[in-house]
Amino acid sequence: MFKRKLLVGVICAASAMPLLAAKVADPNSLEEVIRRVQDQQRKTNTLQADFKQEKTMALLAKPESSSGTFVYSKPNNVLWSYDAPKRVQMLIAGGMLTTYYPELGKAERVDVKRFEDRIFKYMGATGAIDELSRYFDFTFTNKPSEPAWMLDLKPKTGAVAKRVQRIKLWIDKTSYLTTKIEYIEGDGDITRYEFSHIRINQPIEQSRFVLNLPPGVKVEQMKLQ
Repeated sequence: MFKRKLLVGVICAASAMPLLAAKVADPNSLEEVIRRVQDQQRKTNTLQADFKQEKTMALLAKPESSSGTFVYSKPNNVLWSYDAPKRVQMLIAGGMLTTYYPELGKAERVDVKRFEDRIFKYMGATGAIDELSRYFDFTFTNKPSEPAWMLDLKPKTGAVAKRVQRIKLWIDKTSYLTTKIEYIEGDGDITRYEFSHIRINQPIEQSRFVLNLPPGVKVEQMKLQ
């Protein structure tokens, strides 16, 4: 169950860079915003950012906050590094998702090859909205006083809502990059991400996408249910 939720989180967080083409329209319309987001994505080969994550869960007395860095390189490398309150690294490379817990001296590895196309389709903006629109209705909000547009996705069916009740994306009006994400899982748990210090197309060494686990770290092979 944890790995399924983790994958949902990765896919939803990957929606920080989704969206697809549409015909030119009013510059503040959904169609034109989406078109410009895709144009930006086509030109984005690498992306780095700081992030803050907040999770609200029924089992927690108060929201749990985390922070760290996010690194992405086309076509299929992603690294989430959680620095606080606990160190955790989540790497997708070569079709494998590896989660490393330095303080526990252990790592978990799961094959995500069958989900990889979907994950990186959202990140690369290749037809993502076509797929999302099959399952979600969209509401687009543009408040002139706000620095970002907001895209609200609600499931069309109860079957989809059992897994994801809602997704919200905030798209910066200057950069056309997603700066905030909120998703509500089927059980009501809420995860929010806020990205800052976003840098695109700066060189990234491929060694960033290799986890050199210390000797003695136990690696457990996991399976998605």
